[in-house]
Amino acid sequence: MNRIRVLNESVANQIAAGEVIERPASVVKELVENALDAGASRIGVEIDGGGAERVRVIDDGCGMSPEDAGLAFERHATSKIREAADLAAVRTFGFRGEALASIASVSDVTLTTGDGSSGGGWRVTIRAGRRVAAGPAPHPRGTTVEVGHLFLNAPARRKFLRSASTEVAQIVDRLTRAASAHPAIAFSLRSGGRELLNWPPAPAAADRLLQIMGADLGRSMLRVERREGPVRVSGLASVATVHRPTARDQHLYVNARPVRDRGVLHAVRQAYAGLLPTGRHPAVHLFLEIPPAEVDVNVHPAKSEVRFLRPGAVHDLVRHALNEALVGSPVAGRMEPAGRMVHEPGPAPAWVARPSRAGERPPAGTPPGSTPDVEAREPEAGGLEAAGLLHRVPFDALAQYRESYILASAPDGLVIVDQHAAHERILYDRLLRDSLASRVERQRLLFPVTLEVPATHVRAFEIVSDTLAGLGFAISLFGPTTLKVEEVPVLAIGSDVARLVRELLDEVLEWDRMDGWEALRHRIAASAACHAAVRANHALAPEEMNRIVLDLMRCDRPTTCPHGRPSLLRMPLDRLEREFGRR
Repeated sequence: MNRIRVLNESVANQIAAGEVIERPASVVKELVENALDAGASRIGVEIDGGGAERVRVIDDGCGMSPEDAGLAFERHATSKIREAADLAAVRTFGFRGEALASIASVSDVTLTTGDGSSGGGWRVTIRAGRRVAAGPAPHPRGTTVEVGHLFLNAPARRKFLRSASTEVAQIVDRLTRAASAHPAIAFSLRSGGRELLNWPPAPAAADRLLQIMGADLGRSMLRVERREGPVRVSGLASVATVHRPTARDQHLYVNARPVRDRGVLHAVRQAYAGLLPTGRHPAVHLFLEIPPAEVDVNVHPAKSEVRFLRPGAVHDLVRHALNEALVGSPVAGRMEPAGRMVHEPGPAPAWVARPSRAGERPPAGTPPGSTPDVEAREPEAGGLEAAGLLHRVPFDALAQYRESYILASAPDGLVIVDQHAAHERILYDRLLRDSLASRVERQRLLFPVTLEVPATHVRAFEIVSDTLAGLGFAISLFGPTTLKVEEVPVLAIGSDVARLVRELLDEVLEWDRMDGWEALRHRIAASAACHAAVRANHALAPEEMNRIVLDLMRCDRPTTCPHGRPSLLRMPLDRLEREFGRR
């Protein structure tokens, strides 16, 4: 019996679908790109059930003739590529011929189109890859594609789809990227009959970004512009005092195509080096215009990556453009409008060893006594007593060093406490403990805070609204892209509420649902605690230092903050006595 056989067309199409159709958002991306290539000036998207039940994309582009409408569902059929040489200078988006065929192989598809001729329109209906009807149908110039019951014949794929809210958030993200790169085109999105997005045409990319981000965030962005030869970069970048906990808000478009590129992201990091607190990231929206012959867009099946002919030149162009924009920009660590410091302490001095775990040995070959005996040990069951850090005697705060570290005495040595990391651990434990007991102490704001957020963050809020309520936040929708905050947990009083809420929603967007809801609660609580904790470079009274040290010692895991950074370091007494020649 032969081991090698040719797959039938249905199976081959499903395999092709797996390369580009991962979820409803993939369908939206492919259909929107086809509409862009058709020269549409308006693109409308309608979805039901998070897109799994129905996706409908309407455009007013050039439309198709009856003959082209039938050929559009054939594998490798395309109007955008004629010969192999065309691949070296691709100017279109949805040039993969099998995109429509792949979608049709795993769903019900109805395509209705008209090219504006007197013959009217034409409709083609396909079910799970098989054509079931084709014939005349009225339709103005343009095309409407309706996709229903995604993965109807691939239940194994369908069961891996996330909740409807999560899938909607993915669609919003894809549509936002397309709209960002095409400001002259109107975009809209409706879900279950409810309007989620409605962006009219904008004169330039920067204006479209302001539509998407809202005026509040727009005021914190710098315009970026630089050209070297035939290559140009433009866009917006955040001032150094505005930063994010993740790199999610770093967007790159190459010839209006949203992509990811490590070289460009590295250039962004270099431009902001030394300007941001450790672990924080800028928001950038960069648009690269480059001759098609100098960029390969056919690297990835979903066209999410590119390869540059001169990657070093592109890297330097982006870095120089950002450096020019940042000249004169406020530096992170100075006072925010709310009057709170945001600067984090820099790298630990060389004499402070990395945290070591109980029982961990120095690297092989390390001479005895060559590494400082400074350690931060993770306590075993039984808390600090079992870890040898507390012998039923409280630490005594002695002094504050550089308004960032608390020096405290312990029965067996000296302890150095990072006041921000320690306070963060205290507040995090308290918030989680109180939320589990439904006793989070709340504070109603005298004046509710309203904030404009991108549509992606609105979807994130809908996913996590119950979790936020359990952690002490009273937040509601106050418009299509506006949130109103009326209550916050008491520990967050004094925080920049608008910034805090934005970062909590950033955590939702970064969250992997496979990690579970408890992981999301952890991320949100940790972010809230970080915002509320006392900052570095902040003077503390003696009683405040003692309270932080005492409360830290009562935590189950006092040696690290919720993000894993050390909160205290210990220098044993015998080490001190050896250094001073007493032993």
